[in-house]
Amino acid sequence: MLTDVEELFDLFAEDPASALALIKSRTDYFYDHEEKHRAINEEEARKLFEAEGIKVLDIYAVCGWMDVLGIPEKVLNSRDWDQKFFRQTTEMILKLSEEPSVKGMSRHLVLYGEKT
Repeated sequence: MLTDVEELFDLFAEDPASALALIKSRTDYFYDHEEKHRAINEEEARKLFEAEGIKVLDIYAVCGWMDVLGIPEKVLNSRDWDQKFFRQTTEMILKLSEEPSVKGMSRHLVLYGEKT
């Protein structure tokens, strides 16, 4: 069983047929550090929380998807950002984290809600 998204990306390069078979499989569980986790999409997360009496205000993608964007290594590793560049980058990341297609690439979702 694959342990994380990076391994799935590696599998695509090494063995595309197996990677596609895994994606098409009906299992919604994966293992990470020998712990079993259930993979769910944004709508399933919303339903689970609403069933527990939590009004979902918003859901954001938080990690995993930056790896597939074409952000230059120099930018990612820079420690000398001016205010304008930092603000632009932050706005871009926040905007992208709300996009449905980006949420589908994320390893984790952050759900903001309030108890009703």
